[in-house]
Amino acid sequence: MTRIPTNIADQYVHKVMDLIYAPEKDRARIQDDLQAHLQEGMDGGEDMKALVERMGDPREVAAEFMSAVPLVCAGFWRRTAAFLVDLLVILLFGGLAAVLTISLSNVVPQHPEGLIENLIGGAIIILILISANACIAVILLYFPLLEGRFGQTLGKRLFGLRVRSEDGLPASYGQAILRRLSFYFEIFPIEALFLPFDPKHQRWFD
Repeated sequence: MTRIPTNIADQYVHKVMDLIYAPEKDRARIQDDLQAHLQEGMDGGEDMKALVERMGDPREVAAEFMSAVPLVCAGFWRRTAAFLVDLLVILLFGGLAAVLTISLSNVVPQHPEGLIENLIGGAIIILILISANACIAVILLYFPLLEGRFGQTLGKRLFGLRVRSEDGLPASYGQAILRRLSFYFEIFPIEALFLPFDPKHQRWFD
């Protein structure tokens, strides 16, 4: 039996499997099925590059496999605990940036004299702007960046949670931002009241 060229097939399998989040037993089955399809095509004399193109985009293939894997929604208390951990992380890093901003603002020369003091004052003001923007960035981008890139925040990772699309694939950056609209517009306290009563324990934008 002809061996699958690793430089093409392995990369394709890796791209598909990188999009699949399932129990290890299901992941092993999916990977075996995928490799079997590729091997079957090679045994039939099909060019590997053409075979990979025929099988389709890795995201579509992953979605097809994930359709057979049931998604389990996280419970209310696990989600709440993960959110509290994330909130502590935001407060920690955002607080450090805020303290740095305030500390720097107190050392800006009030009446600079000479070139050196003006340069020092300008440099401190630049640092203040950087630290202030860092504080804002932590608050606004913590959730969407981590959820869009890794599928989970530090709190979710601690409690074994992941953000997935309805098709079971990793959430995109756009979807991660959409999930946080309520957080940004301060309706979280309102919609959070409905979490315990939702069958999937989800918020309106989940």
